[in-house]
Amino acid sequence: MDKKTVIALGYFDGVHIGHRQVILKAKELSKKLGCSLTVLTFKGDLRKAITGKSQGVIYTFNERKNLIYSLGADNVYGLSVSKSFLKLGKLAFLNYLNKKFNVLGYVSGQDYTFGKNGGNVNFLKEYALKNGQTAISVDPIVVQGEKASSTNVKKLLENGDIKSANVLLGSDYFISGKIVKDRSVGAKLGFPTANLSYSGLKFAIKKGVYSGYAILNGKKYLAVINNGSRPTYMEENVATEAHFINFNGNLYGKEVRLYFKDYLRDIQKFSNENLLKEKIAEDVFTVQNSND
Repeated sequence: MDKKTVIALGYFDGVHIGHRQVILKAKELSKKLGCSLTVLTFKGDLRKAITGKSQGVIYTFNERKNLIYSLGADNVYGLSVSKSFLKLGKLAFLNYLNKKFNVLGYVSGQDYTFGKNGGNVNFLKEYALKNGQTAISVDPIVVQGEKASSTNVKKLLENGDIKSANVLLGSDYFISGKIVKDRSVGAKLGFPTANLSYSGLKFAIKKGVYSGYAILNGKKYLAVINNGSRPTYMEENVATEAHFINFNGNLYGKEVRLYFKDYLRDIQKFSNENLLKEKIAEDVFTVQNSND
């Protein structure tokens, strides 16, 4: 690639406020050097590729790309999670980047590591100095004693603490996918729901009922989201379905980004549909009268 660029280095799984600071600093450096900004990430599940085990990702590659572009990146490049690529040593990794891009500078987090044999920011800065490049490391961001990290975001999501997770993420957590046909039980109760089919790579957040929203046909609609089983109907399979308040229309087959704002309650089993209907009405009232 002939075009000169600054590279923001990282996995950027959650594109959280720490990641955003790295991208912001990289954008500033690219402007100073008069070149483009390229943000690196990985196309698949990096943790699974390295350890063989997966927690899932906060945001998929496509979701990450959309967020990163919105932060001012000119190019988002997805690295391979193949065994052969992950076997590259620290020097080979940087040489690969310099063969692929015309690199003027690098920006990474202070704790960034790379290459099979443990490259770190000190090695990166030495490499950059030898090659007439600039390398900047960014300190982590701490919020109320908690480091902004993908690990901590996942802990919060796992516990249903969406509000705190959203603070560390820097924007509301979301799931993107396609609306698919389901049981149509909600419509019979007077609360039609949209069932979202999405990537199996996504990290499993706490099962429960949430408040949230979506942008549909250019307009924001508040939502009551059920993420989990439907025990009243003896259905144990996990599904994510949302009732969009005051929305009328057909969403089947449409791509939707569903945002989560707050954890409302645990999923409950009701002895009859009338009790379920009453509880959903309470949930709708709660969401409509929230201060968010």
